[in-house]
Amino acid sequence: MPEHGPLPSTEFKVELDGAEVPGFLEVKLPKKETEEYDYREGDDSKHTRKMFGDVHYSPLVLARGADEDNGALNDWLKAVEEGNADEARKDIAVVIMDQSGNNAIRYEFSEAWIREYEPPTLNAQANGGAEALAIETFTVEFEEMERKNQ
Repeated sequence: MPEHGPLPSTEFKVELDGAEVPGFLEVKLPKKETEEYDYREGDDSKHTRKMFGDVHYSPLVLARGADEDNGALNDWLKAVEEGNADEARKDIAVVIMDQSGNNAIRYEFSEAWIREYEPPTLNAQANGGAEALAIETFTVEFEEMERKNQ
């Protein structure tokens, strides 16, 4: 019997060029916004019409627990830093899973590249728990976002 209702925000995975990259703790999906402007013909009455224009996205933000095996992300970041356009632009996907672990919604981002990398903040006085984890953050720009139901 199919499940109904909202999906949990805790069950997701991140894929880079089709390969799953483990260790992501938080993903801030981009906001999608369409420009709006007013338009009025010369012989129209005193009200304007709402017209739509270009679509803009905020960046995709990925937070991951820092670990020794960060190969794919390090290679991606290095390609961007070196200006290697062929290697710097990748396809990335964020997949939200249902309570059974099945893929439910897939967000695909084309021609993505890392705009900003923030290394972990370290604190020797942290008392354990989530605040004691070394978290690195990647801010990712992209060309287009597409939402797909699985």
